[in-house]
This record gives sequence, structure tokens and C-alpha cells, in this order.
Amino acid sequence: MQIVLDTYGISLSVRNGCFLIATEKEKRMVHPDRITSILVTMACRISSPAILLAATNEISLVICSRTGKPEARLWSPRFLNTSMLRRKQYGFTRCNSGYRWMKETIVRKLVNQLSNIRFLADRKQSVSQESEDVVRGIEHSIVCLTALNTDDIDCIKKIRYFEASVAKQYWQLVGKKLPAPFCFLLRTKLNPTDVFNPYINYLYGVLRNQVETAILSFGLDPALGCMHRDGYKLPSLVFDLMEPYRPIIDRLLIETVLGGKLTDSMETDELGNRRISRPGRIKLIDLFNDKLHKTGVYNKTKTSFLNLILLDTKSLVDQIKSYEG
Repeated sequence: MQIVLDTYGISLSVRNGCFLIATEKEKRMVHPDRITSILVTMACRISSPAILLAATNEISLVICSRTGKPEARLWSPRFLNTSMLRRKQYGFTRCNSGYRWMKETIVRKLVNQLSNIRFLADRKQSVSQESEDVVRGIEHSIVCLTALNTDDIDCIKKIRYFEASVAKQYWQLVGKKLPAPFCFLLRTKLNPTDVFNPYINYLYGVLRNQVETAILSFGLDPALGCMHRDGYKLPSLVFDLMEPYRPIIDRLLIETVLGGKLTDSMETDELGNRRISRPGRIKLIDLFNDKLHKTGVYNKTKTSFLNLILLDTKSLVDQIKSYEG
């Protein structure tokens, strides 16, 4: 599970080899074996023994913004690996092998998006024809992308094109299929004015933390990716590896909304910015944690979502290690 420190005045310390989480109202102890990561979203107090206990048990401690985006991270030095792996990673992400991995990753994303569209297809008859058009469009993109020659000099550009083209059709339809107040016109990351976009952005932020933790734990450099652009504060490999998981998180939120299990938890701060309230954030984190540890069928394999992320990261590491460029 994840420990979330999201209350002003909350503290994290150590007692008898366990984490002690204390607020004004209660205290509770949690054994480190039960914890996968620690998320900090509010000003709080964390003792140095708590930091050392987290590092010793390879528990990442992440400071996030209120939108769920990781801003800073402390992790165990055991996460570090040999320089040889990262040298190979640099070559892998810029060769045919890396492009093939990226192509297969985006195909998986498109397949998962197609599954979501089919799930929604019968929910609103007024756009049933549009659903069929989107299904055909995604199926065509999957066929074209699968046949793409990764020796092509413009391979990555074409992968980006298919991913972006499908995303536009996908989100337009999803926005129409959702009930008020969760319906929306445009998928947006910055300053959204609707309800759905802040929720999915927050869940993507929590997902990013989980994927980044897996990448670091295997010794890879999160900034050396294939498809997403390099740059300051841009963990391109994290964004690459996240792609097939985004529709899984979309489905989680869509099903929760359609099931009437989520309400509008937006509020306006003193600067006039809309943000998710604390109860809303707690609900989203609970949803994510349940999904993370729940067993499901992914790629014809029965496993948990957390184990899927670890297996995919391990598979990528094996491919990088076998790279002979």
C-alpha cells in the first residue's frame, strides 16, 4: 500500500521498527513490509529515522503537487545499477530494437483504448454511429502501426502520428459518453475547467510515480526514452512505459463514474484556481491502490497491475541488456 501524507501537521517517524503516522486526532503504526511508497502532498514533518527506514526497505518517498505530479523524490542507493546498463540504454533507445519496443508498446495502448471504446459503445445510442467510426479508425491504426517498418528513418514520427490520431478520436468520444458533470469537450492537462480532466490528470500523476519507481528500482535512467522528447524535468522513459497503462486508468475512472461511485469534488482556492478537494484526492488514491493490487488479466496473463508494471520493466531491462549495438 501507499502511505499518503496529505494533512497539515501530520508527521512520520519511527517506533519499534515501524512507521508511526501521527495527526492531531490519531496515531497509527505501519510495518515497512506493508508499504510500497510514501506520497507527500501537504506540508508535514518527516524524521530522519523515517527517511532511513524507507531507504533501507527500498520504499520511495515522493513529494507531489496537489495535482498528483511528482516534484521531488528520495530513494534508496540500492536502486542504482552499473553504468554499463545505462550506456546500453542510450544506444537501445536510438536503434531499431528500441523503436520496435516502442511500436509494440503503443500498439498495446491502442488495443486498450479500443477495448474502452467498445465498453462504452452501447452506453449512449445517440452517438452509436460515431462509436462504430472510432472503432474502425482505431482498428485501422493498429493494423498500420503493426506493419510499420522500424528500419524507417521516420519510424518514431509515424508512431507519434498514430498515437496522437487515435487519442483525438478516443477522447472526443469518451467525453460525449460520460454523464454530467463528468462530460467534457477537450482532453486537457493544464488548467482544466471540467471535472473529468483534473481527476484523470491526478491519477496519471500517481501512475507516473509508480512507473518511475519501477524504472529506478531496475537501474534504468528515467530520462532516456524512445518516443517522448528529451528535456529538462522530462522523464521520457517514464512517459514511454506509461502509455499502455493510461487506458487502464481511464477505464478505472470511467467505470467508477458510470457506476455513480464518484461525485464532483472540485473546489476553488484563494487564487481562483479549481482543484480537487482533499476527500476527492483520498477517494482517487484509494481507487488507484485497489486497482494496483487487484488481480486481473493483462496481455493474456493473470496478475496484479503492480506486478504487470514490474514485469514490463523487467522485460525492457532484458531487451536493453541483450542490445549489442
